[in-house]
Amino acid sequence: MRRFPAIAAALAVLLAGGSARAELSDAQVAEALRRHVCFSRTWWGDPYARLGQTATFDVRTDGRMAYAWSEDLRSVPRVLHWADAYAIAERGAGPVVVQRSGYNAERLRGEPGFERERRRVYGGASRRLRVDLPTDCTPGFDPETPLKTEMRAVVASSLSNAVRTWGRRPAAGRVRVTLADFDVDYPETFAVREDTGEVLRIGLIGADRTSYTGGAGRQYVVTPVPAGPVSVLLRRLVRRHGAPLTLVVR
Repeated sequence: MRRFPAIAAALAVLLAGGSARAELSDAQVAEALRRHVCFSRTWWGDPYARLGQTATFDVRTDGRMAYAWSEDLRSVPRVLHWADAYAIAERGAGPVVVQRSGYNAERLRGEPGFERERRRVYGGASRRLRVDLPTDCTPGFDPETPLKTEMRAVVASSLSNAVRTWGRRPAAGRVRVTLADFDVDYPETFAVREDTGEVLRIGLIGADRTSYTGGAGRQYVVTPVPAGPVSVLLRRLVRRHGAPLTLVVR
């Protein structure tokens, strides 16, 4: 009978150790933030992040999620006080930023969304994290992996479904696109439909934030990018960092 307390104690230690390993570390959070800042600079044309400098984040970790708040990451013209909120999730291939919001803190303080984001960080024990931002955000894509290949197949299926359901159907049942390369932690990737010049946005993070392949339905959300400066930038980037792909539309 004296053996049972020892077994229970050992199980408690093992369970505690497993829980600790599930917590996101400061190094993981910092790397996810750096990579997302570079994604924003390259693909969203975000000019405001202070590349090459050190940004300060307050971070609260809740198991496999971390929430971060920074008031010195970006310098936005004519805005005295800008704040950025991030949610970072641990997934099988590493941590991923699954949500980012930006606020003019002087004007939006007290607004429900602003206060909700702040509570996610300051509603519990938080810690200060200093992150050295990269100086250069030129894309350098990770090597091909089985996961990336699988995601690429789901991208192709999602694009075919988008053309079939709401796009202009090609006469011969085939359409050529250029698909931008991506990393598995990207929030989205992009494609150019070559017969129309249309730029398409493919969201790689859906309602199931743990899934790399669009959840149970294995589909990503595809939306057209409106014509304008953003689509011009994206079209140029896709053709520089992309590869041709032929879609079969039935």
